[in-house]
Amino acid sequence: MDSDSMSSLNGMSSMEGMGMDMGSDGMFRPVNQMLARTYWYLVAAFFAFAFFLKVVGAIESWSREIAYPQVVRFNQPGWTCLSPPPMGRSLAILTYWTIIILFLTIGSIVHDAYYWERVGFRAAWVSVTQVPLIFLLAGKVNIASFFLGSSYIDVNWLHRWVSRTLFVTVTIHGSFFLSEWVRADFVRIELEMMPMVKYGLGLWAVLAWTTISSLIPLRRLCYEFFVLQHIVSAGVFLWLLHVHVPAYASYNVWMAVAFALSGRVYRFCILLCQNIAFRKKTFALIAGKRLGHFAEMQALAGEITVLTVYDVGFAWKAGQHVLLWCPTLGLLESHPFTIANVPSHNRGNGLNKVQLIIRARSGFTRKLLRRATPSTTVTAFLTGPFGNLPTWNTYETLVLISASTGASFTLPILETVLNDPCCVRRIDCLFLVKHKSHIDGYLSRLQAAASNSRSSEISLHIMVAVTGAQGDSIRGDDAALEQGSLSISSSFDAPAKTLMQCHSTTSEKSSSNFDKVAAGSELENSTEKEEHNIGMRANEGHRDRCTETDSSLQYALGRPSLADFVREPVEASAGETSVIVCGGKSLTSTVRNCVATLSDERAVHKGTGAQGIHLHVEEFGS
Repeated sequence: MDSDSMSSLNGMSSMEGMGMDMGSDGMFRPVNQMLARTYWYLVAAFFAFAFFLKVVGAIESWSREIAYPQVVRFNQPGWTCLSPPPMGRSLAILTYWTIIILFLTIGSIVHDAYYWERVGFRAAWVSVTQVPLIFLLAGKVNIASFFLGSSYIDVNWLHRWVSRTLFVTVTIHGSFFLSEWVRADFVRIELEMMPMVKYGLGLWAVLAWTTISSLIPLRRLCYEFFVLQHIVSAGVFLWLLHVHVPAYASYNVWMAVAFALSGRVYRFCILLCQNIAFRKKTFALIAGKRLGHFAEMQALAGEITVLTVYDVGFAWKAGQHVLLWCPTLGLLESHPFTIANVPSHNRGNGLNKVQLIIRARSGFTRKLLRRATPSTTVTAFLTGPFGNLPTWNTYETLVLISASTGASFTLPILETVLNDPCCVRRIDCLFLVKHKSHIDGYLSRLQAAASNSRSSEISLHIMVAVTGAQGDSIRGDDAALEQGSLSISSSFDAPAKTLMQCHSTTSEKSSSNFDKVAAGSELENSTEKEEHNIGMRANEGHRDRCTETDSSLQYALGRPSLADFVREPVEASAGETSVIVCGGKSLTSTVRNCVATLSDERAVHKGTGAQGIHLHVEEFGS
C-alpha cells in the first residue's frame, strides 16, 4: 500500500475516533452540567452570604444605637428606682406586653352574655402559661442563660418584668370573675361552693406581696430578709397555684417546679465538687482535708474588706463572679462578688487563690468588715464562676471605666488583656474613687500592668479621678455613684481639674502636685516611688498626657468628662472599640448615652467606614 493510501486511512480513523468521543458526551453530560450549575450556585451563595453579613452589621449597629441609651432617668435621691430600663430593654418589655395584650384580646372582646367569663378564662390561661418562664429566668443556673449565651444577671431583669406582667394578668383574671359575681349577687355563694376561689384570692395576695417587696427600695432595706421571704413566697405561690388550677393546666406548675429544682440541684452539685476534696479516681473523701476553703480577711481604708480564698480548684475569666457562703456569718446567705484577680497559671497543683474586694454596706458585707477587724480567718464556700463575658482581646481598643469597688471588675480585664493582647493596641482606664487611699490597694497591680504594657507595646492610659479631698466629710459621694443619685451635670459632665505627676529633676514639684490630690494623707516613700513608676504610654502620633516622655499615674481632682474620655480613644482607633463600665446607675447611664451618641455621630456600619463600638455594662444593685 502506497503512502497516500496509508495517510487516507489514518485520517478516516481519526475522524471516527472524534465521532465516538462526541457521541459519548451524552453519557457524562448530566454530571458535568450539574457541576457547572453548582459552581454558579456557590458563587451566588458567596455573594449572598457577604451581603447577609453586611446587613447583619447594619442591623447590629442600628440595634446598638437603639439598645444603649438611657433616655429617661431620675437622679434625685429616693427617685432613682423610678428610672425605666435602658431603651433596648424597654423595647423588649413593650414587645412582650404587646404579645400578652394580643393574647388577651384576640377573639375575647365580644360584648355578649359570656363576655366576663370569656375574658376571665383567657386571662387565666395567659397567666398560668407565664409561670414556668418566671422560674426559668429566676435561677442562678438556668437553661435560658445557656442558650442566650449570657449570665443569669443579664436575664434577671426580664424575670422581674415578666413577674410584674403576671401580676397584672392575674388581677385581670380575678377582677373579671369578681365583676360577674357582683353583678349577679353571687359572691358569697361562689366562695362557699368553690374552695378554689379562696385559694385564688390567697394566690393573688402572695403575688402582690412578692411584686411589692421586689421593688428596689424595699429590696435594699434588708436584702437577706428579702431573699429568704422571696423563696418562701415562691413555694407558697406554687402550692396555691396547684390547688387552684384544674388538672388539665397543672403541667405549668410542674414545669415551674422542674425549672426551680434543676437549678438548685445543679448549684448544689457545683458546691460539693468545688468545696470538698475528692480523690479523682475513687471519688472518696481525702483524709485530713477540710470542708470548704481556708480564707483570710483584711480590713482596708474606706470600709473595704479583702477576702482571699486559698486552694481553689477552678479557673475563671476576667470579670466573672462567684457566690460566697460563709456559714459562720450567715447560715442561709450566699452573695455574689466579682473575682478581683486573675487565675495563676504557674501553680503546679492546678490550685488558685480567689481575691474578693468587698465594700461594706449593710447586712452580710457589714458582718464581713466587723469580722475582718482585725485580720482573721474564716471557712468559705464558693460556687461558680458565673458570667458569660465577651472575649476582651478581640477588640483593638478597650475603654475601662469603674467607680469604687467596680475596679474589681475592670482591673482583672486589664491584666488579662496585657498578658494576652492579641488584637488590642490601646487601653484607656478610668478609676473613680472617693479618696486617694481607696486606690492604694491596687497600686502594685497597676505598676505591674504598666510594665507589661511596655513589653507588649500596648498604649496604656490610666487615670484616677479623686471625687473628694482626703479628710473632708463627703459621705454620700460613693453611695451616690452606686445608687445613681448624682445628676449628669453635677457628676460626670463637669470638667475635672487634672493633676499630673511627671518625672522631673525637681522632686518638690512632684510632691506638691500629689499633695493637691490627696491633702492630709501621709504616704510612705516606697508608695510614692511605686506611683511614679506606674506609667501610661501614649499612642504614636497622639498627644502625650504629660509634658515628659514617660508619664506616671495620672490623677484628676473631681470627675472628668466621660464623653471626652470615651471619644478620644474611639476616634483614634482603626478597629472596633469595647467600652466597659462598672458602677452605679448614674455612671452607667451617662456612659450608655455617650456611646450611643458617638455611634450615631460616626454613622457606624452605615457606609462611612467607622468601626463599631461595643458596650458592656455591669451595674451596682441592678
